Amino acid sequence: MDRTLKGAFMNWGRIYFGTLIVAVGVILLMDNADMLDAGDVFGTWWPAAVIVAGLLMLISNPVHWVAATIVTAIGAAFLLSTLDIADVSDFLWPAVIVVIGLVVIFGRGSRRSPAELGDEVNSFNIFSGSELASHSKEFSGGSVSTVFGGAEIDLTDALPAPDAQLDCFTAFGGIEVIVPSGWHVTIGGLPLFGGFENATTRDTVPAGAPALNINATAIFGAVEVKH
Repeated sequence: MDRTLKGAFMNWGRIYFGTLIVAVGVILLMDNADMLDAGDVFGTWWPAAVIVAGLLMLISNPVHWVAATIVTAIGAAFLLSTLDIADVSDFLWPAVIVVIGLVVIFGRGSRRSPAELGDEVNSFNIFSGSELASHSKEFSGGSVSTVFGGAEIDLTDALPAPDAQLDCFTAFGGIEVIVPSGWHVTIGGLPLFGGFENATTRDTVPAGAPALNINATAIFGAVEVKH
């Protein structure tokens, strides 16, 4: 499979956000055709989007299973309520507040090292953040996605493989890629009410330097590459 095409299929954030937009459009079209009531559909099934997001987090970032489980559980609780299967309103918000308090107390109590990557990154974050690092001497790239979240990719101790490409997608969030001096970094893509920036020292990079290509999509968000 072509590398760019493979990256598009592996970018969970792009797939999730794009599918969500398509689904909303289809529901509105069916509402205009009097095939269903869009208000009822959105009012009943919106928690499914939260559940899917949590499951994608778990698939792509197993190390962050706690956050993924919380997101999935919140979505499931709301879905039970909207389907009139169970009334969880009495304890849902107090439980959420308790969880937030525990995160505040213990989440930053000790600074953890960034999760270690291999030769490739595959990360999806929604309503959360991640810190990842690679020491690979054949870093090939991969994909990182954030939706209402953030990610930091530390490549200061890595070396890129030939034709290394990192596919970055952010919607209402941000991605920061840190590379060592001496890398030749190129970045391009689609800024939609967002932007991307290459803050590396490109003018002092010699010919034949390690190279990394970044394909960025920023929707109300930002992608930044720096030393």
